[in-house]
Amino acid sequence: MAEGASGGPVKVLYIVYWGALEPLGRALVLPSVKRLSALGAQITLVTFDKPSDLERADDVERIGGSLREAGVRWLPLRYHKRPKVPATAFDVGHGIARGILERIRERPDVVHGRTFIGGLAAQAVARLTRAKLIYHNEGFYPDEQVDGGVWREGSLPHRAARGLERRLYAGSDAVFSLSMAGKGIIESIDGVRAKGTPVVVVPSAVDLDRFSMSKRTRTLDGSLRLVYIGSVGGRYLVDRVGRFAHVARQVRPDTHLDLLTPAEHDLVRDMLSSGGLADDAWSSQFVPHERLPDQLGREDAGLFFLTGGLSAAGFSPTKVGEYWAMGLPVISTPGMADVDEIIRAERVGVVVRDHTDNAYRDALMELLSLLEDSELTNRCRSAAERHYGLESACERQLAIYEMLAAERRG
Repeated sequence: MAEGASGGPVKVLYIVYWGALEPLGRALVLPSVKRLSALGAQITLVTFDKPSDLERADDVERIGGSLREAGVRWLPLRYHKRPKVPATAFDVGHGIARGILERIRERPDVVHGRTFIGGLAAQAVARLTRAKLIYHNEGFYPDEQVDGGVWREGSLPHRAARGLERRLYAGSDAVFSLSMAGKGIIESIDGVRAKGTPVVVVPSAVDLDRFSMSKRTRTLDGSLRLVYIGSVGGRYLVDRVGRFAHVARQVRPDTHLDLLTPAEHDLVRDMLSSGGLADDAWSSQFVPHERLPDQLGREDAGLFFLTGGLSAAGFSPTKVGEYWAMGLPVISTPGMADVDEIIRAERVGVVVRDHTDNAYRDALMELLSLLEDSELTNRCRSAAERHYGLESACERQLAIYEMLAAERRG
């Protein structure tokens, strides 16, 4: 049982600006809060769910039931999308109000704010209620908006968001970083350095019991199956993924690309065809997170192509951990936080040096050589266990919960 200095379970108000019913919530939040609860923390989870998701009563009841069974109290708030700034401000205000009510009702020791908007709401709640604050950074949000083409670097929105981000870091009692590269940047911030704020690496962890090698059913049939998980467009370079597969088919005509994405089929086809990939060389489908391990078990290698830039050091791509957990090597663009170093040090994938056909061909040849290594799948699994394991990530979080609860109660 996780206890503070005066006994009793550590009480945590966990605010995240994702929906528990959407893929990110199911992949990253639900496994974490359930495991933290099993370790002894008393969790109240506040999420922001899309109206269309909340209308699926069976889904809401199933998720709610699983959380109740795990001992987690769930408070789903309604997410508002438009107009963007007022809608987000309303959501932050709603989160603060609900957090204050929870403070009165449950008296949590720690407010855990995950995501940039979740962190802003959590910071206000912690200040108003004198609880301890953890900011769980999900990458460097202001810089991600620049890299994604939403804001211009140095523009008013970018500078304003960066100012709020710095205040979040400086005002927190602990910070969770997604990567070692991000940890170094956060520790160099004046407010963090002056306070000696603990910065702990908590990656986008994978439930290794669910993503089990026992679900790997791939048999050698002479073909090469590549898989891509995730969003399409913006920073997600699916057109480049298509070009890579096109180049691969010049060397291995039996190459097939599987895209596991909720994106519209026509959008996916337009992006892949712009890279030259023929329609019969790929398939696209949305696979619920519960069925993802079975699908990955039928693949040979996973793709992770993302625009680099200001925010690159803060990444911890969940899909990479899921690929490795299922024994798949990763084909990655360069400069992605800790991914490059792990790939090179542990020989669990290839890094594409640039977006040219020659670079793609070189990466493919390196991949084909790797796939001949009988120990590759075991190395990939070991990399997932060392760097993306849910159990160790939750144990690190719990240790911070206990430390902060002891300080507050003491």
